[in-house]
Amino acid sequence: MKRVGRRPGLYNVNTAYVEMKRKVIIVGATSGLGRGIAETYISRGWTVGVAGRRENLLQEVVATAGAAPAYYAVCDVTDPVTAVPALQALVEQLGGMDLLVMSAGVGRQNPDLDYAVELPMLRTNVTGWTAIVDWAYRYFVERGGGQLAAISSIAALRGLAPAPAYSATKAFQAHYLEALRQRALASGLPLSVTDIRPGFVDTPLLADPRQFFWVLPPDKAVRAIVRAIDRRRGVAIVTRRWRWLAPVMRVAPTWMLARILGGRR
Repeated sequence: MKRVGRRPGLYNVNTAYVEMKRKVIIVGATSGLGRGIAETYISRGWTVGVAGRRENLLQEVVATAGAAPAYYAVCDVTDPVTAVPALQALVEQLGGMDLLVMSAGVGRQNPDLDYAVELPMLRTNVTGWTAIVDWAYRYFVERGGGQLAAISSIAALRGLAPAPAYSATKAFQAHYLEALRQRALASGLPLSVTDIRPGFVDTPLLADPRQFFWVLPPDKAVRAIVRAIDRRRGVAIVTRRWRWLAPVMRVAPTWMLARILGGRR
């Protein structure tokens, strides 16, 4: 078997997969990072499928493809019973899938610990997210290879006082992706699992960017994300300055984070 790249466990057991990686589905492609990623792959000439809740915005993304092959599926990640079949139908329209980018997510600050604020994040970032990721991983195993990439967050590193559920759900995603990465390596298949952890990005998820530091322009974040996917990274912290800060976040004492992030309650 011919080895592919430098990562252990990735072998050319499926030549067609290696040579024709040109079909991608982006879940959560109606706005923000997901839309930017979709437009990047469209510009590259890939066959692109986009999925999300707002059909008018999905149609806008597909319209940017011109004559290039692009399709969409309306699906709500919080309803896996309907979302998974919709994505399966989208795969059939594309004629297969080599890469799935899971970009759907919800993030909100919750200073009053209102459960009604937390619940949409739990449904989207944990329950629905897991259903879609599991489906994609099983698809790639059955197919004999592929790449699953998911956008988690730098918030996965520590609990964040202003957004308890958001940081907790992102930690869930990071651990889940690590478990899948272990499975992929043990399988011997050319199957990559990429966990992308951006810092603060100026997208609709960030209600007031002025409250935060090192806020990334969306186009810069998208370029870094796609580059990490191209390199089949296991974990990619976006961008470089956030990679420098990550080790500090991991070891910072709780009192320091409380002073920086929490204030007095």
